[in-house]
Amino acid sequence: MKSLRTIFIGLAVFGMIVFLSGLSFADEGCPGCKGRHEAKIKLLKDSAMALQQSNPDLAKGLNDLADKEAKETQEWQAKHEAKVKLFKDAAAALQQSHPDLAKSLEEMTVVKNKTEMQKMTEEKNEKEEAGEKVEPKSEQNENKK
Repeated sequence: MKSLRTIFIGLAVFGMIVFLSGLSFADEGCPGCKGRHEAKIKLLKDSAMALQQSNPDLAKGLNDLADKEAKETQEWQAKHEAKVKLFKDAAAALQQSHPDLAKSLEEMTVVKNKTEMQKMTEEKNEKEEAGEKVEPKSEQNENKK
């Protein structure tokens, strides 16, 4: 019975890892995703703690992955902050001589609220709604009768 529970927990953890790794590919480069990354790291660490007694190898793997994710997140954040500072400094320097360029650089520093996936979903929904407004010809003929 205990081995079945260990297998079940292992499969559940493996499923979470697969799911979360898919999210991580979708989230890469997303400035507004800090909370999701933190939640992912916390989930990995909590899962590792839960598995420590029953399956120490899986627990070690999860801890290693959580540490790697935390390090990558910190590195990305440092690079992002340096890039934002560069854009802002350049915009300030260009403000007098080229205000249009300065404005464009400033706009690049603004965090976008919508991810690419959200935009694609909205576009798909808009297309579906537009398609629903046009009735099929068979129904148009029925409405005229």
